[in-house]
Amino acid sequence: MTRRPPSIHREEYFAKRKMQVIVVIALLAVLFVMEIYSLSVNSFTVTFEESIQVIINRINGVEPQTYVDKMIDYVVMEVDMPRAIGAIAIGTILAVSGAVMQTVTRNPLAEPYTIGISSAALFGVTISIALGISLIPGLSKDVATPANAFIFAMIPAIAIVVATTFRRLTPNMMVLIGIGMMYVFSAFTTLIKFNASEESLQEIYIWSLGTLTKVGWSDIPPLMITAAITLIGFFLLSKQINILMAGDNVCQSLGVNPFRLRIICFILVSFGVAVCVCYSGTIGFVGLVAPHITRLFTGNNNRILIPLSAIAGTLLILLGDIIVRMLPGGLPAGVITALIGSPLFLYFLFRQRANKNF
Repeated sequence: MTRRPPSIHREEYFAKRKMQVIVVIALLAVLFVMEIYSLSVNSFTVTFEESIQVIINRINGVEPQTYVDKMIDYVVMEVDMPRAIGAIAIGTILAVSGAVMQTVTRNPLAEPYTIGISSAALFGVTISIALGISLIPGLSKDVATPANAFIFAMIPAIAIVVATTFRRLTPNMMVLIGIGMMYVFSAFTTLIKFNASEESLQEIYIWSLGTLTKVGWSDIPPLMITAAITLIGFFLLSKQINILMAGDNVCQSLGVNPFRLRIICFILVSFGVAVCVCYSGTIGFVGLVAPHITRLFTGNNNRILIPLSAIAGTLLILLGDIIVRMLPGGLPAGVITALIGSPLFLYFLFRQRANKNF
């Protein structure tokens, strides 16, 4: 077998890194444009130039003078801006969590909701909306609903951690525990919905599809802090996650505990996604499709895959939210991301089967 000279390997390496840098710059540019453009898409007519001018005026401390200017300023800064920033945080959390889940479970079909987080959160939302039950006494319904969603969303992760303390579980066993809990929570949710009122059913249904309509400025700090914790945490673990791809025996020989690493990843994924579902409901396919899109340009190196997946996830949610605002009827963003993600997922599924990659 003829071996290629080291210079050729170096050239290929630098060419690949150059392409990755170009992709990052291009995605960031597209993200910036879409972020600003999303501020001009709503029922109240606002142009792209007006949305930019509002931001410039806010930076320079210029107050709007006319009634129309005040309306434009309110729509851009108080309605559209929180949704756009929320899309960045939620897209980052879901996409990064999906990339890590697919790696640590060695399953390209894994996503952040695989271990039952969404079903558990939906059950918490259902008992709050349909039965008026709050796990934390004294909370109003608006606060009790996301609080219930967060608490129940953490239950699958806690169950996996507890089970692992008694026996070292394989990735498949961890996922199966999550799937089992998913069916349990889904069954109880269906039972409660069977006797719920029409208004409660509609509210539960919209939440289950995922939407950014309720994201306000008060929600941005916890979302952005959680996104930063998730992104930075997984990036710092990315080297160990790369080693995990080589198998548990290799991990242990290199001083990495694969069982402890999986537990840390599951807890971090559960925490991030639990915060997401509190404010946006269940937005599907982002955590599944965004990492696969990113792998086309980065391969399986998590040090590059994780940050680029965050950008891809943000773009996917932003695109879905922009399309939702263009359409009449107020569709939830989760519907659009599912419509976009489904054909993309099938494409990547057949592509990976043909290439036998991942």
